[in-house]
Amino acid sequence: MNKNFKGISVWLIVLTIQFIASAALVYFVVKLGLLPALYEAILAVVLVVLFIINFFFAKPVKKIGKHAKTPIRPLIGKIVSLLLSILLIVASSMVARGGNALSKITGQNVQTTTFQMIVLKDSKYQKIEDLKDKTIGVTPDVNAKKYEKAEAALKDKITFKTKSYTSFEELGKDFYAGKIDAIFIDSAYDTLLLEDHPSFESETRIIWSYEIKETTNQGTANKNITKEAFTVLISGVDSRGSVSSTSRSDVDMLVTVNPKTEQVLMTSIPRDYFVPLANSGKKDKLTHSGLFGTENVVKTIENFMNVQIDYYARVNFKSVEKIVDALGGIDVYSDKSYVPWTNKSIRIPKGNVHMNGKMALAFARERHAYNDGDAHRAQNQQDVLKAIISKMSSPSILTGYGKLLDAVEGCFQTNMQDSKIKDLVNMQLDKGIKWDFQTTILTGTGKLMTGGAMMPNRKLYYLIPNQQSIITNSNYIKQMKKDERINIKTKKLS
Repeated sequence: MNKNFKGISVWLIVLTIQFIASAALVYFVVKLGLLPALYEAILAVVLVVLFIINFFFAKPVKKIGKHAKTPIRPLIGKIVSLLLSILLIVASSMVARGGNALSKITGQNVQTTTFQMIVLKDSKYQKIEDLKDKTIGVTPDVNAKKYEKAEAALKDKITFKTKSYTSFEELGKDFYAGKIDAIFIDSAYDTLLLEDHPSFESETRIIWSYEIKETTNQGTANKNITKEAFTVLISGVDSRGSVSSTSRSDVDMLVTVNPKTEQVLMTSIPRDYFVPLANSGKKDKLTHSGLFGTENVVKTIENFMNVQIDYYARVNFKSVEKIVDALGGIDVYSDKSYVPWTNKSIRIPKGNVHMNGKMALAFARERHAYNDGDAHRAQNQQDVLKAIISKMSSPSILTGYGKLLDAVEGCFQTNMQDSKIKDLVNMQLDKGIKWDFQTTILTGTGKLMTGGAMMPNRKLYYLIPNQQSIITNSNYIKQMKKDERINIKTKKLS
């Protein structure tokens, strides 16, 4: 093999690698489907132009004369081509990973029920075997069928004695008094123990757990969401388990989007709203509807508001922090300066504030600093969501979408298919819509009383719904779905 042939071989190999890397990137971008056809075409043209330029740079130049110097241009061309190929391979990997992450969080109808063995933090029990022949507090009548499965799994591990309870008040009282060694309950219900023991999570440990996964019957709407209005329930959960685990729904917000009128309506529903739960027909706090799964939250809201919810999205609170940081922060207006009760290490100043993840999460959870408490917290949550949507609507998000998908994986779950989300992103990048946000909050009258379905003998705070508020807000959603523009005058909160 002569030197000239070797030289030709090297530059051809280098350019072939660049060609394959370019083709791979185009393939993964098209497969991902997030970019409009025009953007994909521009990408392909840019890669072709870069290939042609490197072709002429890397192509060997014939030396004239025995002592002629080796031209520097082909060497530069080969180096640039190799560096470009490395960048293209990394980009292809990121796009492929993004596609996998998107598929994991979309089209999900999986619900996880987790039974946990809980002991006091300072107890001597470190592993499940330490509880052999000990007395365990259980609530067998709550979620009975699943409890039977979990108990059978526990019996495969150890022998034990049980003490059954119908009241979480009594269960918690005996647990702290040392009358039982541990409690074994559906993790969704440990939040009920927080009513009497606010520090329950910090005062206890989980030494064993058993998961039961099932597919729910909650279907999805067959809509062209780039042309038809649709409503998504945003359900915020704050559980120790995964985002698919059943738990209280601590944030309930209906987001209605109309791509024709280019409006977004955010309807916040207070978590303490006293409404009939879909699973039983008995009244309780809306937040407790989440103990029976997201499908139950959806049906409960549909029933008392007389509206159709097309999709849902479950968001773990910790994902808010990750999403905001992945976006490089968000800009939100704060009407006062305060130290949030959920994070005493930061201070939120008054005015327009550039917030990182921790600050945004604390801002969205704050109610103690305001006279209007829960209503102002709902307004803050709407402001944070608006800021996130605005940041995500910018084409600049494309440079950091990998970080964004990594941030939501495991903390976000939706039954909306990935194809629908891709259609929305395509539409936004293609049209650059400047969305008109409308916000509203359902109202009611606060009351301390007994009678809730989950804790009937315990005096708790409930918000008795204002029926006119329900009718008015239901009509806003129905107007949006009829392609009518709405204009809501919001009340200034303090």
